[in-house]
Amino acid sequence: MEEEQFPSDMTTMQCFWKVTTIASPIVISMLVYLFVQLVNTFFVGKMNDPALLAGVGMGNMLINVLAFAVMQGLNGALETFVSKEFGKQEYAMCGRYLNRGKMVCTVIMIPIIVIFIFSDKILIAIKQDAAIAVIARHYCCMMVPGVWAMGMFDATRKFLSSQFEVGIPLYV
Repeated sequence: MEEEQFPSDMTTMQCFWKVTTIASPIVISMLVYLFVQLVNTFFVGKMNDPALLAGVGMGNMLINVLAFAVMQGLNGALETFVSKEFGKQEYAMCGRYLNRGKMVCTVIMIPIIVIFIFSDKILIAIKQDAAIAVIARHYCCMMVPGVWAMGMFDATRKFLSSQFEVGIPLYV
């Protein structure tokens, strides 16, 4: 039988360090997850073109709101289902839920891609600068493969973390 994660005789400080040890890889993984957009914005900022920087910033906002937030929310449900099945030792169901979660994220990318394709028209309709809107659309469309891959990574990360395998996504 596996040893108990949090024995009842733990002190507050021991509990704090145990939680910190478990959470640290997840926190670092999330920071690296967002680092991609930071690097893109940094290098575009070095080009000294305000319209380009604004377009990439608007594109990052669209990607965060329309893609990452939706996929992370869907993958949060995956985490719940996998944790439940892992607790019941139904390991095959854990894998099925992972595959279903990845399929749902892939299917949800279809309307997101359509929105990205027409994002310049949508942004112009809500009175955004036309040049910046076009740059944002180009940026979003170019980022589609990476956005999909990040959704798949997030599903895998949540799948692993719900089984107490929190260190693996940090190295991936």
